[in-house]
Amino acid sequence: MVDKGKSIAALFAPRNVVLVGASDRNWSPRVFGNLLRFGYEGEVYLVNPNRTELWGRRCYATLAELPEPPDHLALFVPAGQSLELLEEGANLGARSATFFAAGFGEGGDAKGRERAQALVSLLERTGIAAIGPNCMGLAVGRSKFSTVPDEHHAPLKPGPVAAMTQSGMLVQTVGRGLNDAGLPLAYLLSVGNQNGLTIPDFISHLADDDALRVIICYIEAVRDAPHFLASARKAKANGKSVVVAKIGGSPESRAAALAHTGSLAGSLDVFDAFARDAGIIRVDSLEDVVQAAEYLSRAPRPRGNRIALMTNSGALRSLTSETAPQFGIRFPAFAAQTAARLKELHAEAEVSNPYDFKRTLPTDLYIDLIKTVRAGADADLVLLTEELPRQAGIERKVANFHGLEKYLAASKPDEIPVAVFSPISLSENEYMQGLREQLPHVPWMHDIAKTFRTLAKLAETGAGREPPAAGEPPAQRKAMLTKWRQFASTLNEPAALNEAQSKEILAAYGIAMPAEAVVQNGDEVAAAANRIGFPVVLKAVSADVAHKSDAGLVLLNVSNEAQALAGAQTLAERCNKIGAKLEGILVAQQVKDGVEMVAGVHRDPEMGPVVMAGLGGIWLELFKDVAFCPPWLDETMAHETIQRTRAAQLLGGYRGSKPADVDALARAMVGLGQLAREFGDMLEAVDVNPLLVQENGKGALALDGLIVLRPTSAVSQ
Repeated sequence: MVDKGKSIAALFAPRNVVLVGASDRNWSPRVFGNLLRFGYEGEVYLVNPNRTELWGRRCYATLAELPEPPDHLALFVPAGQSLELLEEGANLGARSATFFAAGFGEGGDAKGRERAQALVSLLERTGIAAIGPNCMGLAVGRSKFSTVPDEHHAPLKPGPVAAMTQSGMLVQTVGRGLNDAGLPLAYLLSVGNQNGLTIPDFISHLADDDALRVIICYIEAVRDAPHFLASARKAKANGKSVVVAKIGGSPESRAAALAHTGSLAGSLDVFDAFARDAGIIRVDSLEDVVQAAEYLSRAPRPRGNRIALMTNSGALRSLTSETAPQFGIRFPAFAAQTAARLKELHAEAEVSNPYDFKRTLPTDLYIDLIKTVRAGADADLVLLTEELPRQAGIERKVANFHGLEKYLAASKPDEIPVAVFSPISLSENEYMQGLREQLPHVPWMHDIAKTFRTLAKLAETGAGREPPAAGEPPAQRKAMLTKWRQFASTLNEPAALNEAQSKEILAAYGIAMPAEAVVQNGDEVAAAANRIGFPVVLKAVSADVAHKSDAGLVLLNVSNEAQALAGAQTLAERCNKIGAKLEGILVAQQVKDGVEMVAGVHRDPEMGPVVMAGLGGIWLELFKDVAFCPPWLDETMAHETIQRTRAAQLLGGYRGSKPADVDALARAMVGLGQLAREFGDMLEAVDVNPLLVQENGKGALALDGLIVLRPTSAVSQ
């Protein structure tokens, strides 16, 4: 098996670089120029059978003619030829490669997919560490090595930030944005289709770099969710922050990802649920990527959304107070002791949060006020509003910045972090950039809304919890799982179970139902209704109909035997009319009081099974008020998920209604997660709608249930 860490180490620090297909007609002159400009210390060889000399250097006809074994192959040749040359290079001792060529299934074409599979097989067989195909190369500061064909990108050097993108063009854009923000990059990677090394491979390797603090990713689709999440958890455990900008929030963006990378992008809401749990920071734009990197490369992540804001402008105090709530940012009031100390230090300022100290202060007073707020505020971050001067001459402000840098450089890791933001985004001139370089411990952000949006994202990220180990199902559930796996192995396409079958499975995972029975004829319907107690609900049991209400196969308020007998006849006639097989009639206790929620399991094409909960019943499609969490949830995570829905207000008791049994809803969600983990690859979906959450202490009842299984092997997991 290939040692990925050893392979990436070889890719990041090659002994020599061979530009295969070097020519004035492709990107090779730019790569050649960057290797010289960055001071790469290995040999750079040129290979082209049609040239003997290029750019004042000898050009070799073949790889075999090189004076030493090739190490890194930068392949500037078409897709098919790349495979041949990679094979030849591997035989001569090459350890790594950059694949620039497209044509490896980006648009889903069959020939490209075959070529991609051939590349994967070749890389596995030879052990070559390859980035790409369909990429724009990589650059590494420590080895002064680059195959990025951008003559404008700045030299890299060891430092706190690494960036990688699936997109080729965006690797240059992100690199320039970070450089403009005064954040020199240690690594810049364009991973392309990831037929070779993948984003999770790189994250896992970079997590061991002691100098790094931030790993930035632009992702179109996650190819191996377990590996991706595990690598992010490793990075989190090693003190790194993984910041992700990802598409997938709309059907249009998911379709674009398919055309671009040959992958199927999943729902952004689902990605967020898994990312949050793994400690990943998912931001909304490339601008926010730069902002997050600026903050995280210089300061510890804030633990929450409570901010103590300090400004010298009454207008900014008003603007920030108005903007912050849009992003869930709170300004907690100062404690009496802190307020008294602030008043003692600076009597002319009105003490409140946000705190307006009116004017540019002497440095000692400025730092004393910050120390006081930092020590006494009930906050997760102290945020200062400042603007960088555009020219020399504003000595007091510059002295304050240097005083702040000295103070923060001496801070302890457990102290509340401090950051600065300018109320508007301004391009920085040479003087401003020079001043910023003198403030390495001061995060400097821009624009009120952008700053609060980014800080809110930093605050909401989870702790990087490891999923629990899979346990052994009890004997009763194990027998049930074997039964349904045998059934799933006979399928050619996903198949829905009927309501009775679905509820039998749900009950095995602790999800409660109303009193109910499945019977076969009118007399049995009447007997069951008498036993359960009127009024009852009658439902047709049929795997042919997923949404029975829409088909008129649910009868409510059945109040006596005559109505029960007539109802049984009605359901039989309606099933016959639409060609649905009637497998029985479900007679259920009619329960009305409670909040109608939905809970279930959805199989996301990227992240796999995910548990869902939200406002259900007839409101599900209208409001789409749902939240997601991974299937390894516990009750704490279930409660956190419920709180992300607007329905949480209804459950808590809204406008005089009694609080609902949220604990019972959380337990049902945990049960669904257990079901998803144990059913594994044979589960397509679970839909419990409505799940009636009754008054606190009275439980939650699945009034309807639907489970869909998918074709799979009969081999037990």
